[in-house]
Amino acid sequence: MKKTYTRKIDDLMPVELDFHVFGEGAPRVFFTGGIHGGEATGIYVVEKVLAFLEEHELLKGSVKVLPRSNPAAFRRLQRSSPYDELDLNRIFPGQDDSAPSLALAKLLWQEAQDADYIVDMHCCGVWGASYTLAVYNDYDYAKELAAMLAIPRVIESGGTKGQLFVEAGDSGIPAVIIELPGGGQGGVIDLDAAEECYQALLNMLRQLGMLAGEAVKPHPTFYGKLQPVMSKVVGPFLPQIKPGDAFKQGDVLGHVGETAIVAPITGVATMVRPACYVFKGTPLANVAPLV
Repeated sequence: MKKTYTRKIDDLMPVELDFHVFGEGAPRVFFTGGIHGGEATGIYVVEKVLAFLEEHELLKGSVKVLPRSNPAAFRRLQRSSPYDELDLNRIFPGQDDSAPSLALAKLLWQEAQDADYIVDMHCCGVWGASYTLAVYNDYDYAKELAAMLAIPRVIESGGTKGQLFVEAGDSGIPAVIIELPGGGQGGVIDLDAAEECYQALLNMLRQLGMLAGEAVKPHPTFYGKLQPVMSKVVGPFLPQIKPGDAFKQGDVLGHVGETAIVAPITGVATMVRPACYVFKGTPLANVAPLV
């Protein structure tokens, strides 16, 4: 069973969202992409899931799929809507009869209310490595969902209000973000990361008994909150690690000129800047501590 429906927000420039629902009943899974319009790898993954579900029957439950949650921002391949410059993922649960992005957030929030699980796909930039972002210290159900996803790293979220997955978690709905390399004004798609994420989502559905096939139990590593490593000097940055690499406190992450950049923690890098010239205060890497 499949149904497709369109919801529309009327404004100077109308916004239409096409929701695709496969199956019926519980468990109810909601996959979203493109809340930030330029985050192309996430959009691509959700479109791959949509194409898969067009060809395969669910054993039970239902999956709602929305690959492009912010069409105006997608058309510009940018983070925020060109209509009002609001960041859609900072204004949930939204507001009716308001700015276009607030109205869009309200519509998406309504669509999320019947979900048992929400997985929202994003991009962490072209210099990043994939990770699941979850408010896992506050909500056991968010940790359980993150552990179902075969993404190697789970990062503790700071819980910034206004994000779909944070507001959903506060409402009792298990919800996470998957951050994938790619995106930007070029609409870059990281195909390897996309395939890993796509398989992780299908494996999640198998774990829930929704798809045929053998489910594999993932074993991701859990880390604390992200923190930046900043340059304190001017010069050429030459990294010695790659995005996704683990390291120990005191390890050399790279050099800026003759100055060694030393790991402040034992953990993992989710972003590492490539070789380039940097200045004081330039972020060189994002790291998260092992917990």
